[in-house]
Amino acid sequence: MEIEEKYRILEGICGCVPENGAGEDEENLLPNFLPLRSYSKLADSKIFLITGGRGSGKTELFRILTSCGGLDYVISEKDRKRYTRLWENEFLIGYIAKGQGSKAFPGSNVCDELLQKENPENLTSFWGGLICAVLLKRFQNDQEITALAEQYFGVESKNILIEHSSEVSKWWKTLDSNKEKWESFLDHADTMLEKRDAHICIVYDELDHICSNYEDLFGYIRSLLDFWYRHNSRFSNIKAKIFLRSDLYKAKALQFVDASKMGAYRLELNWDVRSLYRLLVKRMANTGIRELESYLKSVPGLLQPEKNDALGYVPEDSEDAFRLLIDKMIGPYMGKNAKKGVSYAWVPNHIQDANGEMAPRAFLKCFAFAAEEMLNSTGDVAVLEKERVLLPTRLQAAVVKVSSDRVQELTQEEYQWLQNLICRLDKKAMLMQQEEFLGYLNPQNWSEAERGRLPGKTAMEIMEVLMTLGIVMKTADERVNIPEIYLHGFGLKRKGGIKRPK
Repeated sequence: MEIEEKYRILEGICGCVPENGAGEDEENLLPNFLPLRSYSKLADSKIFLITGGRGSGKTELFRILTSCGGLDYVISEKDRKRYTRLWENEFLIGYIAKGQGSKAFPGSNVCDELLQKENPENLTSFWGGLICAVLLKRFQNDQEITALAEQYFGVESKNILIEHSSEVSKWWKTLDSNKEKWESFLDHADTMLEKRDAHICIVYDELDHICSNYEDLFGYIRSLLDFWYRHNSRFSNIKAKIFLRSDLYKAKALQFVDASKMGAYRLELNWDVRSLYRLLVKRMANTGIRELESYLKSVPGLLQPEKNDALGYVPEDSEDAFRLLIDKMIGPYMGKNAKKGVSYAWVPNHIQDANGEMAPRAFLKCFAFAAEEMLNSTGDVAVLEKERVLLPTRLQAAVVKVSSDRVQELTQEEYQWLQNLICRLDKKAMLMQQEEFLGYLNPQNWSEAERGRLPGKTAMEIMEVLMTLGIVMKTADERVNIPEIYLHGFGLKRKGGIKRPK
């Protein structure tokens, strides 16, 4: 293979992750998107809660549902025959905090103000009002549903819900003092939709941004889950899909129904090694770089023969083919022999969090960052023999960068309170005695203003959240450890080690 070809292939691998680092590139949603077999559960009307960790693909899936034909591309070809009415669902945004469509919903300052006046357990009318507003905007030119709204709300309140849905103060008292009326409106609207055989699904994302303080999130999330837990079986043609971070769902502060009751309504987004490689192959195949397409097509059984009009190239499900590809790209081992690690397993093993879970975004970035360094380093490509395009040392360095990148994402967005902890842990060594680690988690280490954002009132409560997030794990002898995906980003060193979770 010519060096110029290798450079083009490396440029394609760099392009597997959009510049913003997220999978949800607006201009390339469908070619970037991989339908997993587990997504078939989304066609089940009982499923209204979809949970997953950061970078697990929640927002990408949300945007596919709301802007790319609903379930049309979410369900894999193998599963479509089981569902004959996939295309009858219309997906409407029920809440989003950022980007296009977010201005229809109250900002975090508005939600903060509401909680200063109302009990966190009295937020049912907040979500009921937003659902009414979403439906009224969608059907504002529908005479039958408009007349129904005027019957229950009156003309003025109906117009306020349509035109000022983000200004809660303008409609809160009316709806909260007339719960029976908006409940009846939704019941009758659902009956009307059933007669028309029209199916509406209201979709929620970015609930972790609905207000400023961590503890206040749970009042909003709990009331939303409670609403749909009670109404999902009551409504026949109005349904919901709620995308929620796993750590918020598992948090003790949520205090919702237990897991056994929610099992029938919930889908957890999990990625196994084969799915991660399928995603990598799909991203590489759809970069539009001819040399990379040819490189992938040379591996037997890697890609489906026919290119899909919307999804582009779709990978097959053969683990043997993925192993052949990685052996071709990197070589079978991360060194001269298996002692340094098998290449196929190396990246997945090193991006696992403390719960053994792997995020596709981190996985893709390992390859993209390694390819970027290959392009930036004079002589790297020239030393590669045959069809290899990545040096193991570049992948090893990429894991360090991915760790820093992931921690930076956390501190810039949802977990800003972590920055204080990172500064105090800098240059410390793992493994660490639990008593010492808890000392760094004492809430008194944060300023009074910052404590409202902490996910617990005691050091142990904060540690439990870190464990739920997969940032921290405990060993059998009660020492604390942090997995590699977070270790470097926290500025920590490794002293000793433990067996990684399987």
